[in-house]
Amino acid sequence: MPMHQTILTVKKATVFILLCISSITMAMGQSKIDSLKEALNSQKDKKRLALLLELCWEYRYHHPDSARMYGYQALKIAKTQKNIHIEVEALHNLAVTYEAQGNYKQSLAYNTAALKLRQQIGDELKTANTLNNIGIAYDELGNFTLSLKHYNLAYHTYKKYRNLEGIALVGTNLGILFKAHRDYKNVIKYYREANGIYQKLKQAREVAFTEANLGSVYFYTKQYDSCLYYSLKAQKTFKQLNILQFLPVTYVNAGMAYGELGQTQKAIDFLTIAIDLNVKYNNRKELAFARIYFAKLMLKLKRFKEATANAQQAVEGAEAIGASNEVMEGKHILSKIYAQQGNFDKAYQLFASATKIKDSLFQKDKTETISAYQVRYETEKKEEKIKSLNQQSLIQQLKIKQSNLLLFISGIVMVTGLIIVYFILNRRKLKARAELQTEINKQQEQTTKAVLSAEENERIRIAADLHDGVGQLLSTALISFNGLVKTYQYIDEHEKEKTKNVLSLLNESYDEMRSISHQMMPNALIKAGLTTAVKDFLAKIDKDQLKVTLETIGLNTRLDAQVESVLYRVIQETVNNVIKHANANTLNLQFLKDEDGVSITIEDDGKGFDIALLLQNEGIGLKNMVSRIAFLKGTIDFDSAIGKGTLVAIHIPN
Repeated sequence: MPMHQTILTVKKATVFILLCISSITMAMGQSKIDSLKEALNSQKDKKRLALLLELCWEYRYHHPDSARMYGYQALKIAKTQKNIHIEVEALHNLAVTYEAQGNYKQSLAYNTAALKLRQQIGDELKTANTLNNIGIAYDELGNFTLSLKHYNLAYHTYKKYRNLEGIALVGTNLGILFKAHRDYKNVIKYYREANGIYQKLKQAREVAFTEANLGSVYFYTKQYDSCLYYSLKAQKTFKQLNILQFLPVTYVNAGMAYGELGQTQKAIDFLTIAIDLNVKYNNRKELAFARIYFAKLMLKLKRFKEATANAQQAVEGAEAIGASNEVMEGKHILSKIYAQQGNFDKAYQLFASATKIKDSLFQKDKTETISAYQVRYETEKKEEKIKSLNQQSLIQQLKIKQSNLLLFISGIVMVTGLIIVYFILNRRKLKARAELQTEINKQQEQTTKAVLSAEENERIRIAADLHDGVGQLLSTALISFNGLVKTYQYIDEHEKEKTKNVLSLLNESYDEMRSISHQMMPNALIKAGLTTAVKDFLAKIDKDQLKVTLETIGLNTRLDAQVESVLYRVIQETVNNVIKHANANTLNLQFLKDEDGVSITIEDDGKGFDIALLLQNEGIGLKNMVSRIAFLKGTIDFDSAIGKGTLVAIHIPN
């Protein structure tokens, strides 16, 4: 049974762009982003829209969440202004951000919306680009028919306009699509067409991509010399162009070809290099595939220890990323290893596990194959009977056939009835489960609301007690003590200094009490709302230590009291974190209220942090922020990197 080869794919136009990114261009890209953000603060109207789109595009791969923030803003403004040209570009850019994170359902949704506008505008070449992107999404989602349909529409449009790069791009995608269905004749046809176009355009990088793809498909057609030729040729070009992250693929293909050609030592050398490179570049699925083939080679050489180690590592790595095909292949080879070592119990367990995965992956293909053979067998059987029987036998056969047909129809009706009953019962069960879950969610929401409400009430009570109780006592003490100080006759200067210190401590205690009372429940939040309360809070920050800017758009009316309270606490916590930990020079806050809800962004230029470490070690402050926003059915996202500052984006829907 042939294995599913992990190959070099150039399935997306975005992949071509990604391959060009090096450390130099990334530095230049960051400089460009900084310039765009600086320009954004001073521009309005059409120029602002263009800057939002460009920021979305620049952020699309290394900070997709930030990219979407700018993309959503551009989309909202474009819809408000009914600017269809900006709207379609915003939809396209947003689709790319979701594709970059592997969220093909969302990518498909935005590309589909973009397609309608492209067709309305009438730009056929850009429409073809969107059709190609939709084909990619359907391919990744496993819908062969719709993927092929959209690829073909894009392909014919590129042919119509003689757009060679477009023809080559879609041709490569079609080759990848047909390869998944083992239609190698069409695969080679499209790969060769793309390779010829790129050679004509003198695009060495793209030529190498198609050569690597050809090397892969020739392994499946058992043309091992051709597989080796194209793999080594692509490998040489990748080295010359310093495209190192795709070298492992060429080493795997060449190593497998050497193995099939009987050149065992070369196969071992090439596969060892491939494994090391995949580890270096963290290509986990490709690493699992390389280890599986290496394990097969070691088994063939009776080197059981190495075979077992590589197969087990392949299974563990594939399970970690959900690569079912590689898990199946790894367990299958482990089964063979244990069988040859005489451990038949372990071999059987692994074989059964691999077979179960295989059945789940290939059930549809197996069913179609069985149906095809069954139809063929029945047809041949009927033809033989028709030829051998006379008229009387034929009549009798037709009667039998009619009887069988009635029985078959009765069986179908019975099975259909059982299926309908099953679906009705299952639907009721699912409905009851959904209603139960809805009630649970409702109860949880009410509980959370009650907790937050109680917390705010307690804050108000404590603040009032401090102000009206402790505050009044301290105020009275100060007045009395001041009166006493004015009339008191001091024995010496030392006694006078001690009295002065006591008075100072009383004043500090009174000021500290007022500060705590105000922080627990600011008067500005109660009387004037969120914006005024935040302004008062920010005004207390040392301007020499941190430069703070606040921009508000659309917040002309008060929000719900509980919403304002939660947002104020989250903003207060975030700003305090910046002051304590970020070592920042500037802090920018933006409040936006529109028909979709309230959006808040808090961005600093501090030292940043590792998002992965933050999520692993959530502190109390972070948990409180996330839970408070979740209570409002909102979202809070953190976007940061070491030395790149931090962006906190909050959205509360209407």
